[in-house]
Amino acid sequence: MPAAAALSWEAYAGRACYACGKRLTYGAVLVGRAQGHSGAHDLSADVYACP
Repeated sequence: MPAAAALSWEAYAGRACYACGKRLTYGAVLVGRAQGHSGAHDLSADVYACP
């Protein structure tokens, strides 16, 4: 699982596959949570992949 800072904006927002970058329209699979912090701020995000 990549770090949250390594994700594209679209993947970070849950609109694109974290592995291939394709837009997710339906059937996305939750694969985990990318961890990230900036000081006291939690930047972690749910990560999705193509079906």
